[in-house]
Amino acid sequence: MSRKIILLTGYEHFFGQTRKPWVSINTAEFIAGLEKHGIEVTEYPFHKVHNSDIKISDSIILYTFSQRANLRQYIKDTILFLHNVGNIVIPSYELLHCHENKGFQENMKKQMGIDNLPALYFSSKRELDDCQIEFPVVLKTIDGSNGKGVFLIHSKEQLLRKINKLEMGLPFFTRLDLLRRKYLRLPKKFTGYELFDSKKDYCQYKDYITPEISFVMQKFIPRLQYDYRVIILGNHYYVTKRLTRKGDFRASGAKRFTFDFDASEELLSYAKYLYEKFDSPCLSLDIGVKNNEFYLFEFQALHFGINAIIRGKGYYQSTVQGWEFVSQKTVFEDELSHAFVTYLTKKILL
Repeated sequence: MSRKIILLTGYEHFFGQTRKPWVSINTAEFIAGLEKHGIEVTEYPFHKVHNSDIKISDSIILYTFSQRANLRQYIKDTILFLHNVGNIVIPSYELLHCHENKGFQENMKKQMGIDNLPALYFSSKRELDDCQIEFPVVLKTIDGSNGKGVFLIHSKEQLLRKINKLEMGLPFFTRLDLLRRKYLRLPKKFTGYELFDSKKDYCQYKDYITPEISFVMQKFIPRLQYDYRVIILGNHYYVTKRLTRKGDFRASGAKRFTFDFDASEELLSYAKYLYEKFDSPCLSLDIGVKNNEFYLFEFQALHFGINAIIRGKGYYQSTVQGWEFVSQKTVFEDELSHAFVTYLTKKILL
């Protein structure tokens, strides 16, 4: 296979994978890192795929991501299209679909046999009565990061209150319109719809427009004072310990990190086991441990936080003799290109 790839970026060579969602990496430096290993890179902005004479087929495609709502959907549409016409997209479309989608993350974990943290995925609170739920549980909205949309729930009553609050309810003028439909609407008939009933139609319409949220509920692991963020770039494993705040079970979003510890071989081996299942050049894992059992809370294959890389003192790598720590100050663009080169060489190009 040719050592040529296509890189899809945003406006002005934007490649979103750094400190904040609106900040780009040094894309030119990233491309230089790929080219240093003999990979020929052709860069296009996303819109060129749809609105130009460029035809992309039988190609290897790397791509960026964006948290902007219009671009996020545009990128998903583009990557699915390119995948469907026979290109290799990296990361895979499934992993892209997992981003900011905790529900599909749970489905993907099931698909790969990762069942060490039981979870349920609902489209509405009306489905709750069909499941046996053991409280306490962790309620998670489908999107959100840094601990947002994550709540510890102790009872079904508390669960319903929290969901009702998240659903917001109907706006004032919509409620006025419902009153009009219920009490002031004249009887109607529609040709071909002899069974139409104004009262039934009102009830169905009210149900249809009433806001609902989908959500995930995960098993709660009590008394955890920290978890681990493990970021894997190729064969380099960066680890940080994320501490919880007093009175809060969430390590994500607490912004309390420590890098002065030795990651256990068990943690690193568990992360390696997961990485090999996911088939991605880059992977970010949020892992908890209690009583020597590991739990995968969440994962991301793109657009993840990189504190463990930028602020850490180096990385771990697996050798014939076991795990070793390499003390090194990292340039992120170099490590990112290393991850893609390692993956391409191992999985595709050779």
